[in-house]
Amino acid sequence: MSARNKALARRKAIDWRSRILGKLQDAGSQGLPRHRLGAAKTSEVDQTLKALIVEGSIVRLGSSRKALYFLKDASPTPQQAIGALDRGSAQFPGRLFLGRELKRFCTGAQELFFDEALVQLVEEGKLIRLRRSQSVYYTHRDGILPQPGQDRSFESQKVLKAYQSLVEEKGLIDVKIAALQIRAGVPLPDLQNWLVEESRMGRAHLSRGDWSLSTEEERRAAVYLDGRDGQPYLRVRLESGS
Repeated sequence: MSARNKALARRKAIDWRSRILGKLQDAGSQGLPRHRLGAAKTSEVDQTLKALIVEGSIVRLGSSRKALYFLKDASPTPQQAIGALDRGSAQFPGRLFLGRELKRFCTGAQELFFDEALVQLVEEGKLIRLRRSQSVYYTHRDGILPQPGQDRSFESQKVLKAYQSLVEEKGLIDVKIAALQIRAGVPLPDLQNWLVEESRMGRAHLSRGDWSLSTEEERRAAVYLDGRDGQPYLRVRLESGS
């Protein structure tokens, strides 16, 4: 048998499925790039990877050049990145972070979901987005909102100021009620009652939003015009003269 045929015979004898799954098992939540799973020009490796992805045994995350492979149960999730970013930034109340500085709170493969996590935390009001000159900074809400024992009395001017801030920041006139409450730093029940009254006076315009995509925090802040048996409203647009 020629050397070439011997090499082909050895390659066919390799159980690439078991080898790949074993390597990914050892890598755990760190995952592995393609070149760590087999020679770059080994077509059997690519075919096996595709088959494992199709059957749901492994997942591939990231761009083609920087893709990482994971066992399904070891794959990082957006929720893990959101939690890491929330906890990490909360350790430094009042500190302003550039986006790239926040990224250090996401470990390993969690960085693949950093952008998604950042957007989600800003949407929920847990991270506050601020602009200074040409730079954008982020700070955790715990550093700027009233803490237990501080004044959290309801003032409509606080709500109006927070509303204008959210409109300018997001470029949308319909803002999430949950984000409005967090930004204003007022008690949620007082805000909900005030919005109901303002709606009846025609100065607040409530909208449904997408309940299926809303978070638990957003649902808790929903306003019901006809009691809990009515429709929940997640967003509001306030008249400038409210």
